[in-house]
Amino acid sequence: MNIEFFIARRYMLSRHRKFLSLSTVIAIGGVFIGVAALLITLSMMNGFQNELRRRILGGTPHIIVRKYFNEPIHNYQNIMQKLEPYNFIEAAAPFVYQKSVIKFRRQLDGVIIKGVDDKLEKNITDIGKKMISGIFELDGGCVIGIELAHSLGISVGDSLVIALPFGGQLGLLPRAKKVVLRGIFDLGYFDYNATLVYMDIEDVQSLFEMGESVSGIEVKVDDIYRAPHYANMIEDDLAYPYRAQNWIESNRSVFAALKMEKIITFIVLVLIIIVAGFNIIGTLINMVKKKTKEIGIMRSYGFTKPKIMRMFIYHGSIIGIIGTVLGLVFAFAACLLLDTYQVTLPGDIYFIETLPVEMELNDFIVTAVAAILISFLATIYPARRATQLTTVEALRNE
Repeated sequence: MNIEFFIARRYMLSRHRKFLSLSTVIAIGGVFIGVAALLITLSMMNGFQNELRRRILGGTPHIIVRKYFNEPIHNYQNIMQKLEPYNFIEAAAPFVYQKSVIKFRRQLDGVIIKGVDDKLEKNITDIGKKMISGIFELDGGCVIGIELAHSLGISVGDSLVIALPFGGQLGLLPRAKKVVLRGIFDLGYFDYNATLVYMDIEDVQSLFEMGESVSGIEVKVDDIYRAPHYANMIEDDLAYPYRAQNWIESNRSVFAALKMEKIITFIVLVLIIIVAGFNIIGTLINMVKKKTKEIGIMRSYGFTKPKIMRMFIYHGSIIGIIGTVLGLVFAFAACLLLDTYQVTLPGDIYFIETLPVEMELNDFIVTAVAAILISFLATIYPARRATQLTTVEALRNE
């Protein structure tokens, strides 16, 4: 152990050399609180973001193949044949999107009709696993979201009417189809639960007089994070007028907002660690004043300016490292407890009922490096100030 590190460690103790000094404890506590608060907050934000992504993907295909301007695809069987050679595609299915009006007794609501093949749709999304009442079967019927069911006051087995207000001859008489409610789903995402209605694709094609054309083809791939790359490959091969839109692009605004929120939160909470860095500066400056005599004695015994500087840099860095390690350990333990005991949230305010916490290694690494770096930088000014004391000035009043 070199002499500078030994002295730096001794300076952390109180006069009786048994406990850490109060100023050292306060400086360590500042770094500890900053690191712990930052990591716990980032872990909760990771949980919210990942849970939202899972819920969006529960009802959203990884890639959607459409025509530009959303024109109907008449030869969708040929497109599906062209998709078969791709080994990264796990499933593909045609679908129809249309806006319509749903009526149950005196209740009316605007909805989005999604026409699908119920057997193929189960391979694309999680809709089959999200039924809370009834079953996902669309032969002569439909399934709707829980929010829409509450709005209409409808139950499984009731009959409702799907209407196209401006259909019929010359656009004067509406077209309508009476269907039976086969089931109610909960995808955990309000927009889906409040507006989406699943119907058999042939029923929707007949109601909207689409013939055999479809709105697009939905695709499930083996790696959701490579979906943008896969979508570009499909789009390049199919060429104009077809385009492939991945799930990230479809929800770009949501994930961009979440990413920006996480960055801003990180910056704001790093300010806590910076405040702790100023606390370290104050602690070291106060120590320089208190140890003026000892600095003078060490200089008279041949301590060079670089050694004096390293001594105070070691002291401040030790404070930063101890505070950082304690913060990392506390944040890890707190996140484990929050994840194990599932803090309950009001379901009518948030889209989830329990607080999600997901730790990421990168967050811990970046936070630890930032905290130690800030602590190191905070030592430079006090250390340089200590080296500016001359032996005569240090011992003048002693």
